[in-house]
Amino acid sequence: MAETIAAELLSHRINVNTIEPGWIDTPGERATFGDAAVSGGGAALPWGRLGSIHDIGKAAVFLCSADADYITGTSLLVDGGLWLKAAIPVASPPPSAPTS
Repeated sequence: MAETIAAELLSHRINVNTIEPGWIDTPGERATFGDAAVSGGGAALPWGRLGSIHDIGKAAVFLCSADADYITGTSLLVDGGLWLKAAIPVASPPPSAPTS
C-alpha cells in the first residue's frame, strides 16, 4: 500500500514510507503474554531484548527528517535482527569418534 501511495505522490515529491516493527515491549504485549514471557522472549532474540517504543519512535523521527529525504516507497524493518534469527548457526553436536 505504501508503494502505491508513494507512486501516486511521486510527482509531488512527498515521501511515503512505513515502519515494520518486530516484537515490541509494550503494555499490551505484557498484558497479553505476561512479564515472564516478554522478558524470556526478548532474551532469545538476536539483540537480546525486545524492541522499545523508543526504537520505533527513533525510526519515525529519522524517516521524517531531512536525512531521509531520498527515501520513499519503502518499509523500514525495526526488529533487532529478528528476521535474521534463522541465519544464526545452531551448534551442531561434535562428531562421534570413529569405531574400530
